[in-house]
Amino acid sequence: MKRITVLKALTLSSVMILPLGCGVTGPDMSVDFPFYFLQDVSTATLPMHCCYLGSGDDGVAASDSVYFIDYQQGYCLAKVGVQGYSVEDVAATAEGGYAMALCGNLLFYISDGTYVVHDPVPLGSYGRFLLTDPVGGSWHVYSVGADGTITTINTQSWDVVAVDDPPDLEDPVAAAISAGGTAIFVADGSDDTIRKISTGDLGTVVAECHVPGGVADMYAGAGNLVYAAADSLSEIWAVDTGSCQPYETYDISSPALAVAVTPDGGYIYIAHQSGGLTVISAENGEVEASSSSYGTVYDMAVNGSGSRTLICSNLGKIITLEK
Repeated sequence: MKRITVLKALTLSSVMILPLGCGVTGPDMSVDFPFYFLQDVSTATLPMHCCYLGSGDDGVAASDSVYFIDYQQGYCLAKVGVQGYSVEDVAATAEGGYAMALCGNLLFYISDGTYVVHDPVPLGSYGRFLLTDPVGGSWHVYSVGADGTITTINTQSWDVVAVDDPPDLEDPVAAAISAGGTAIFVADGSDDTIRKISTGDLGTVVAECHVPGGVADMYAGAGNLVYAAADSLSEIWAVDTGSCQPYETYDISSPALAVAVTPDGGYIYIAHQSGGLTVISAENGEVEASSSSYGTVYDMAVNGSGSRTLICSNLGKIITLEK
């Protein structure tokens, strides 16, 4: 996830059903990895952040409001306002029962299905990224703050249980949590360094690596890798979650703005800063599919089965792709 600020949101009471929208695109693709346009939802302002509530559950994206996107067909189930606040990031609780919207120093949580917006959780600092511990039963979500602090929220009691201040973390520009939930990786824009912080001791940086030119986005793979889109290089870095060192580097046609990975680790989605979407094989780096039909993609999420991809586009659309 990366730092992009949504322009505005609607009021708390605003919940509405939107009409369906669809179209046809013609991406270049291989027989090994076809992806097809399924549905799009138009938004009043640019959508910037998205995630899935679970492996086979609906999607969530933030624009002027929080949009719930149907898993099967990609249409809008509900549009929910968060008291007019701008949304810095969205996430879901580990069990998928709630969508969460990070709005500065407030964390809103919204019930899936009923779309009830609950009283926000006040945070100690302005948040940039929301990270959910994927390990069931931990009930933890983390807010990485603009000041480098990490706030831990319990999603059963919905209160702050800890605020930690890792050393030398000054300007978080991207963040991800490992698949096992044991470490948080934060890209620091102040010195173009990815820092590994153990969830067992959030006040300590245990490893780091330097990425020349910095990082535009990060995405956790299902195994022991975290993927980073180098901001100034035409490269995707696969970083080992144990050592926090590059495990593999993939050459791409131009620098990436966002990156996502299928749950099996087989394919890497790349949204280019200059526009366009590419899918490459994680095994050999070969291009499996590409399209310029979706504009500039700000954020992407792949569902747990790898059959759906949610993207936020500068076309003012939340788009669902089907594999």
